[in-house]
Amino acid sequence: MKLGQEISQRMKTFLSISLIKLLLISSLSFTSLFDQSIEHVTALQEGNTFILKASRKFKGADVEVLSSSGYLVTSQKLNRHKLIIDFSKVQKGTYRIKVKKGSSEQEFRYIKD
Repeated sequence: MKLGQEISQRMKTFLSISLIKLLLISSLSFTSLFDQSIEHVTALQEGNTFILKASRKFKGADVEVLSSSGYLVTSQKLNRHKLIIDFSKVQKGTYRIKVKKGSSEQEFRYIKD
């Protein structure tokens, strides 16, 4: 009977430790996903298009496209989580894309060859 109780106690300890590890790993994963979705704007450049994907924090932000000399090419509000900017009708050069909302700001660069 003593051996059975010892095995039972070890199994309880093992299960408790495993459960704690599982909860810790899942909470850390959820937190990192949540943080990324709130604070970031990501960008993808494909040919003549520039795609911005924003988190909830940046919804309603101002998006400005500036030429290399600093002139404002276009601006608009980020009303959704995704914004596609078409560079097919602009001259070759380097452009800056600014995304601003309150004190948060991110800047990207687009090069049209």
